[in-house]
Amino acid sequence: MDMTRYRFRALAPGDRPMTERFFADLGEAATGFFNVNRGNERRVLEYFEKGKPDHRFFVTVDTQAATPTAAGLCFYWDLFSSVPWMGIAVADAYRGQHLGSFTLDNLLQALQNEGRGGVLLRTAQTNLPAQRLYESRGFERLGVHASGEFLYIKRFPTEGTWN
Repeated sequence: MDMTRYRFRALAPGDRPMTERFFADLGEAATGFFNVNRGNERRVLEYFEKGKPDHRFFVTVDTQAATPTAAGLCFYWDLFSSVPWMGIAVADAYRGQHLGSFTLDNLLQALQNEGRGGVLLRTAQTNLPAQRLYESRGFERLGVHASGEFLYIKRFPTEGTWN
């Protein structure tokens, strides 16, 4: 699939309108998986209001849309850990176009570039497409989180070896 129409980049203060549209347009399934009780929406909007120095936010923008459109949104937090947590979602209108893969691959590269040891995430036990994506990218299912969701980790290779 041709991904040249999409640009993955850090979320910027001027991106609030398209981010609000992203959350407003999330369907029931995506909301249930990614934005339970509007938690992630509040997290991102807090970034626009007062910043969140312990988070990094990214957006995948459809550069060919009539107005700037967030096709995907992701972030990671717990920056004081070598293995932070992450969240990721794709807008309903872009599902089935490999945007999840594109966004995840770019986020994983950003984490590696920052020297992280890996990343953790949770996903609903019923979110089979996400589980297939994560496992295809080397995530290991560790078990069930206290939330009832599956807990995954992706470890990044480190330089050198242990003796």
